[in-house]
Amino acid sequence: MSLFQVGKPKSAAKVMVPSSDKLTKSVVDTLDHMSAMAGRTLGPGGRQVAIERPEMNMKPIITKDGVTVIKSLGYDNATQQLILETARDAAIRTANEAGDGTTTATVLSSAICRATADAVRLNPKMSPQRIVREMQRIVPALVDKIEDCRIVINAENYDATLLKVAALSANGDEPMAQKILEGLDLVGEEGDMTIIEKDVGGGKSRYEVEKINGYTLDRGYEESCRTYAQGFINDRSGTQVVLEDPIFLIYDGVVNDFGQIFESCQKLYAAMKEANRPNKNVVLVAHGFSDMALGDFHVNWNHEKAVMKIFPLASPEKAIMNWRTQILFDLQAYTGTPVFNPVDRPMIDMNPVALMECSRVKRFECSRFKAMIFAKEDADAISIRVEELKEAKKNPESDYELNDLNVRIGKLTSGIVRFNIYGASSGETREKRDRAEDAWMAIKGAIRSGAVPGGGYVLVRLAAFLQAVEGEIKSGPRRLAAQILGEAFLEPVRLLYQNYGYNEDEIEKQLAELLRRDSETFDISEEKWVPKLELLDSLPAVSEAIRNSISIASLLGTLGGIVAFKRDYESDKEEEKYVRRFEAAIGERGSTQPEQ
Repeated sequence: MSLFQVGKPKSAAKVMVPSSDKLTKSVVDTLDHMSAMAGRTLGPGGRQVAIERPEMNMKPIITKDGVTVIKSLGYDNATQQLILETARDAAIRTANEAGDGTTTATVLSSAICRATADAVRLNPKMSPQRIVREMQRIVPALVDKIEDCRIVINAENYDATLLKVAALSANGDEPMAQKILEGLDLVGEEGDMTIIEKDVGGGKSRYEVEKINGYTLDRGYEESCRTYAQGFINDRSGTQVVLEDPIFLIYDGVVNDFGQIFESCQKLYAAMKEANRPNKNVVLVAHGFSDMALGDFHVNWNHEKAVMKIFPLASPEKAIMNWRTQILFDLQAYTGTPVFNPVDRPMIDMNPVALMECSRVKRFECSRFKAMIFAKEDADAISIRVEELKEAKKNPESDYELNDLNVRIGKLTSGIVRFNIYGASSGETREKRDRAEDAWMAIKGAIRSGAVPGGGYVLVRLAAFLQAVEGEIKSGPRRLAAQILGEAFLEPVRLLYQNYGYNEDEIEKQLAELLRRDSETFDISEEKWVPKLELLDSLPAVSEAIRNSISIASLLGTLGGIVAFKRDYESDKEEEKYVRRFEAAIGERGSTQPEQ
């Protein structure tokens, strides 16, 4: 008998591209292509992009939202797809952290990467990592310069400033900006917003806002489900997890094994079946889940014959003692379901009938970094919990904890505003939805961090600052870093004017004039100079775009190799069929209104 194996299986064949001109060209060309696609949406002169939907029988998306365009891109080339997925993170993170600035982040990423690759090629004896480190070291100085332009929001300028921020983010849609401010007045700064699209079939387009009962958790499917996150998304159009009439299971501990909750879930399912409950959905909130447990949840969630859908949601965390446990008791007050723990209230001792009777949740929505819970509130339960939190405010451990208690009270009492978009077509409502989301996040960012003059005012000054730094240093990686960023920061501003029909000579004159006029900025939609306080952008939209684009592009610009899986079209087709069967099995019907 032979001691040698015949036909021994090997690891999957991959595409491997070492450091070379071919690799650099592939990176630069891919980012330039991304920038060209998203960049055409920038500013008042930007154009809309038509995107084919992956779902069957769904109309195309027509949007001017940069992050929606970026999310839709894909390549049949394995190397380009890997570069795309790496670079896309800058835009998506900017959207989630600031709400706006996604197109700017994409254009900046492309410009920084291109300039970094050129610098590495022209300076072969210069360490690429030193150039990257110097770019990252410049970031704090750039943030300080942005702070110099900051407009502080106070009681005197609150409404006027936020209206200008919302209007700029909504592409000059004043009625939308006004309604978003009305929504903010309804729920306050700690409230949140959900958007409902309504096709009026050729009727008059309009916006309406109303306050509904809702509670938000600052934790979404990405941090909760980690590598399995994409497998739980059942609302592909909204890129979120949606469950109707779910039962909440709240566990003050970590789920390391599906076996911990298996018997409890069996009891709950039997009670649901006995009660003829149509939606057998469960949201399991715990402090964390092992990879093995998440794998089991993922298999169950995607199984065509799964009798009960269980979504694992990790509790958010902060640097406060027992904070995660306290958040669970806030959630108990809102949802009506008790908090179980492994010590004196194990989940196996639950009374499933009582659990269903006390549950008040009507709808659950979970996006990448945020979860929204809609329920019929119990005013008494919430009032008791709020009084407990107010009592804790009398002796806080620190100002940080005092501020956190105020935020938690606000979340329990503020609710969520529903922003209804009525449009003549689904394409119109989707495009307006994207702008409304950007505007809402922009004003929340402005409330938190302030506003800055728009129209390229800040980027032009940052470029001038970096050119001054470059002039002070004769040579070395710091000079190269300043040169790379100084050139890149002007790229989005140039594109802003290009989209509006300006030629190169006109653009250069505008940039010089924009730098010279310290108290004014240029309103390109009106083609006139206005006081800088008249055209305002959210500060985080600028700072996060810069921070994220430098982080991603500096790494891609110094890339030394790529290892990617080959695109297997047969496997792609099989996976697509599986997704379709899964969507049919869960009976996805698109967005519906949350009940009050």
